Parts: sequence; C-alpha cells; structure tokens
Amino acid sequence: MNRLIVALCAILMITAVVTTGCSLKPAKPAADTTSTDTTEVEVEVFVKLDKDQYEPDEIITVKYSALEEYDDNAWIGLIPSEVPHGDEEENDEYDLQYHLIGSDLTGEVTFVAPTEPGLYDIRMFTSDFEGVEATYVSFEVFDEDAGEPVIAVLDLDEYEFGPGDEIELDFSVSRELDPSAWIGIIPSEVAHGDEDECDKYDVDYEYLPGKLEGTLIFNAPDEPGSYDFRLFDGDDYGKELTSVTFTVK
Repeated sequence: MNRLIVALCAILMITAVVTTGCSLKPAKPAADTTSTDTTEVEVEVFVKLDKDQYEPDEIITVKYSALEEYDDNAWIGLIPSEVPHGDEEENDEYDLQYHLIGSDLTGEVTFVAPTEPGLYDIRMFTSDFEGVEATYVSFEVFDEDAGEPVIAVLDLDEYEFGPGDEIELDFSVSRELDPSAWIGIIPSEVAHGDEDECDKYDVDYEYLPGKLEGTLIFNAPDEPGSYDFRLFDGDDYGKELTSVTFTVK
C-alpha cells in the first residue's frame, strides 16, 4: 500500500512539471551590479583653433576645456606672442581681448583678429589673481593686401658711450612710412613691440617724415645702463620695425 502511494505521488509530480513547464533546477543567484571600477576620467586642458592663420578683423572661434579647480575668474586672452609666457600679471597688461571662463569649463568663445599683422597667442590662465598659464595656441595674422614688408636698418659705429656723448645713428627704410614714424631712445628693459608703451619711456626721439635714409644725431642719456634705438612706423599704435642696443657707462 505504501509503495503504491509513493508511486502515485511520483507520477503526479512528473505530470505537474510537464504541464507547467517549471524547472526543477535551483535559480541562479542575481548578478552583483555594484561596479568596482574606480578609474577616474582624465579631463584634457586645451585651447584649439580651426586654423593657424587669419586675416585682420576676421572672427576667431576658440574651443576650450578647463579644470573644475580653476578659480571662477580664470580667463582666456589674446596676447602678442612676443610677451613672455607664464606670468599672469604681465600677460594681463598686454592682452588685447579676453573672456572669463566662469563655470563653463568647456565651450567656445570668439575673438576678433587684430588689425596689425604678426604672431599672436590664445592663452588660458587659472586665475585673474596670481594665476598660472595652463595652456596656449599660436596663430598668425596675415594681411594679403599689405604688400611687401618694410625692411628697416639702424646702424651705429660705436656701441658704448659716456653720459651726454654725441651719438650718430644711420637709418634706412625700404619704402616711405607714415609721417609720424619715429626713432626713439628707450631703456632696454622696456618690452619691445608695444609702441604706445614704449612712447611712455622714450628718453629722446626724432620723427622721420618722408625720409628713407639718413643720419640722426642724439645725445647719450645721463643715466648709465642699456638702451635701444627703436624705429616705429607710426606714432599711433605703430609697429616696431627694428632696433639696435647700446650702453652708457
């Protein structure tokens, strides 16, 4: 009797399995979805241009990426390439245009290419107060209609003078310049290139209205030190064409 009951139960169990499609295998444990990957994504810092040469007044689109730890007043500036890299405060004095980054750590900003042909940089700084230069990219402003560049020469027979000594300076330019073109004596420590800034520090100067070559007479400065003769093609944000250095002992 007991064997008959056991057999009947077995038949009923098999029938139930076949009928319902149930599996007698134990279910697998659920997969652990907790990620153990702690790799940090490295953020790239950059300023990028779509090309490396622009016409004067052409729009320049700059793509950039900065870091979250930069100050809220981190900035991107357009700066002449001749300005030394690294010192944020000095670069701030010479930037022609700038944009604050703020909370926009990636994006695009636009600049207008300077009217003066030459080499320039887009530089990124981590702060507007004792910041550091994070990265930069260079480009050229090239004016196809400007024609051949001016060839200018300044020449001295001697390069050392006493205070007040007479100095004969020979000059020549390859084509006629603006009537306000000038040659000045400027302390060598003054940064080159910025005519307006150099004009603040000139010790003596002479204009060159219509002159392509000649000799100018100057007197050496009274204060010993290193000085330059610098030739500018105009007196209103003109371009420095050439220079020659001498010493007063």
